[in-house]
Amino acid sequence: MKIRTHKYAELAYPLVSDIKGASVESKYRTLALTFPSMIMQSGLAQAIGFLMAKNKEEHQALLEHIAKILNYVDNGRGNPSALHQAILSSSVTKYQLLSREALDASAWLKRYTQALLEKQS
Repeated sequence: MKIRTHKYAELAYPLVSDIKGASVESKYRTLALTFPSMIMQSGLAQAIGFLMAKNKEEHQALLEHIAKILNYVDNGRGNPSALHQAILSSSVTKYQLLSREALDASAWLKRYTQALLEKQS
């Protein structure tokens, strides 16, 4: 049986790998590297709300990746609306669990981003 973080690691790798060479690679890299601290500083609801409000390609990509890793999917793609609704309607204990899971997921995205996506000079 796989532990949760092992599953997140397996899901995150191909998602970040697909960003390599894309037009949003550098902006995605910056966002993915800072997103875990954004969750810690602002809370999960505000961090996800920020990504939804920005509505730029790199923000939507990260949002879909987090939703997919956390298993909020629709037709094989991450479903940010379902994730956002789950966050807003959750109890305090469920919100804490979702926050922990989102931190774990975004940490794996951050690790693979550091390893796979080149820093633009």
